[in-house]
Amino acid sequence: MFTKIRQRWLRELFNWTSVVLIAFLLNLVIRDHVFALTRIEGTSMMPTLHDDTRVYLNRLAYTFENPKHGDVVVFPAPHDTRDFIKRIIGLPGDVVEMRDGHLFVNRTPQDETYIDTVTEDFPPVTVAPGCVFVMGDNRHPLASMDSRDQRVGLIEIATLKGRVDYILYPAPHSVTR
Repeated sequence: MFTKIRQRWLRELFNWTSVVLIAFLLNLVIRDHVFALTRIEGTSMMPTLHDDTRVYLNRLAYTFENPKHGDVVVFPAPHDTRDFIKRIIGLPGDVVEMRDGHLFVNRTPQDETYIDTVTEDFPPVTVAPGCVFVMGDNRHPLASMDSRDQRVGLIEIATLKGRVDYILYPAPHSVTR
């Protein structure tokens, strides 16, 4: 009698262990390849994203489509273990420059309703094939380390970890483009 109970108990334990293991593995696959919940650290994307904001990172975004102007993306920080989050300003072949406090892409002034800080001017930069030019929404020179900084420069599209599509916390809403 005890043998049957023990066998049934071991079978149930094996079933539950299998379920937990499968759930854990699915979680890893989904988090690493489909989507992730990410916490923002810092103020480089203010006023769009504040410190400690939680966002949904779409890891499949650029599997099925190309990056677009205005996309908010996550990529590995150069010479660091952290990730950076910035906005795509220039696509391959674009010429990006800041003149008199206004952003120009291909000599066309950009209407950037999502920023509230004026930045220093910089000369025209042509975005290389396979790369994007990114900037933080907080354009104060000391607030955002982005493509204006030689330590960051242009970002290879292949290194983008995903696109931020949705802000989950503190108030759920879509990201402004």
